[in-house]
Amino acid sequence: ELVASSPRPPQQGKSTTMGAKRTSISSSKRTIGRPTKVAKVTPSPEADKFAPVMRLMSEYCSLSESCTSMLASALPVALQTNKEDRHAFENSVIKAFEDACGDAERECKSAIEAAKVACSKHEEEKAGSVANLELAEKKAAKALEQKNAAQGFHDQKQAEKEKAETALKGAEQASEASKAEVQEVSSKREAFEAEVEQVLPALKEGNFAPKDWRLRQKAIARLSHLLEQSDAPESMVAGAQLAFKDKPESRGQFAVKTVEATEACLKTYSQALAQAIIGASEKSEEFRGDLVAKEEVAKASQSEYEAAMDALITADNEWADAESEVVGLKKSIRGFGPREEDLAAELRGSQTSFERFQELMGQFESLRDQLPAPALEVAAEGVEATTSTPAAEGEEAEVPVEGAEATTSMPAAGGEQA
Repeated sequence: ELVASSPRPPQQGKSTTMGAKRTSISSSKRTIGRPTKVAKVTPSPEADKFAPVMRLMSEYCSLSESCTSMLASALPVALQTNKEDRHAFENSVIKAFEDACGDAERECKSAIEAAKVACSKHEEEKAGSVANLELAEKKAAKALEQKNAAQGFHDQKQAEKEKAETALKGAEQASEASKAEVQEVSSKREAFEAEVEQVLPALKEGNFAPKDWRLRQKAIARLSHLLEQSDAPESMVAGAQLAFKDKPESRGQFAVKTVEATEACLKTYSQALAQAIIGASEKSEEFRGDLVAKEEVAKASQSEYEAAMDALITADNEWADAESEVVGLKKSIRGFGPREEDLAAELRGSQTSFERFQELMGQFESLRDQLPAPALEVAAEGVEATTSTPAAEGEEAEVPVEGAEATTSMPAAGGEQA
C-alpha cells in the first residue's frame, strides 16, 4: 500500500509517473541451487491418435505452407468431433484433406505406373539390343568372310600383276637386245663395205706405184683381215696376198682366178651381213610386238590389282564397322544390369511408398468414420503436430514437442478450452 503524503515538487529531468517496483533477485522465494521443475515432454494419447494423419499430410500431400498450417490445426478437431455433430466447416476441412489425399494417391499410382513403364521399356530395349547383337554378329561374320575373300582375290591379282611386270621387263630387255643386234650388224656391214671399198679397187687395179710398195703391203694386210672376217679359207687368204702384188697385166691365170674368188667372197659376206640385218630387224619387230602385248597385259593387271585393292579396303572398312557395332552393343548390354537394378529399386520404392500411403489412409478413414479399430501403433518420433494438455494449477505447462509444425488445442477438464 502506498501512504498518502504531501506532493513533492517534480525534479527536473525525471518523470512524475511512479514506475513499478522491481523485485530484487535476492528476494526470490525459490531455494538457491534448486532448479525449476520442467514439465515432461510426453505426447498425449489424443496427439498420438492423430499422428498418422499428420504424417499422411506431411509426407504425401502437396499443399501450401498456409494450407498445411490450417489443416494441421483444424483437422484433428474436426475428426474428434462426433460425426453427427460436425459443423459444415469441419466437413469442408475433412473434404479438403480427402481431396489432397486423392491427389497424393494418384501421384503414388502414377509413380508406380511410370516405374513399371520404365522397367518394361528397359526390358524391351534390352531384348532389342540382344536381338540387334545377334544380327550384328551375323553381319560381322559375313563381313569377315567377304574381307577374307577380298584378301584372297587381292593376293591373286597382286601375283598376276607381279608376273606381268616381270614378263614386261623381260620383253623390254629382249626388244632392246634385238634393236642392239640390228644396229650392230648394220654397223658391221657398213664398216666392212667401207673397208672393202678402200682396199679392193686399188689392189685389183694395181694403182700402187713401185715406190709405194709399203702402202700396197698394208692394203694387202687389210684385205687379208677382210677375208678372215668373211670366213675365207686359208688358201684363199695366202693366194690373195701373192696375187694382189702383181699388176693386172702381169697376173697369171691362177692369180686372176684368185682375185675373182676374193672379190666374190667379200661380196658374198656383205650380202650375208645384209641378210643378217633383215633377220635381226624381223626378230626385233617380233620382240616389239611381244613387248606391246606384254604392256597391255601389265596395264590390265595393274587395273585389276587396283580394283582388288579398292574392294579389299571397302570390305575391311565394312568389317571394322560391323565389329565396332558388335562391341558397342555388348557394352550397352553390360550396362543394362545396373540400370535394371536401379529401375527395380525405384519400382519397389514406389510400391512401398504406396503401401505406406494406404496404411496411413486407412487410419485416417477410421478416424474420419469413427469406426472401432485396434490401437494404432504410431511412434512418437517424427510427429509433425502436437497437442498441449491443460496444466494443473500452480504447475508449468508442457513445452511443445520438438519438430512439431502446428499445435492443436484439446478440450480441457470441465468443458473449458485450454
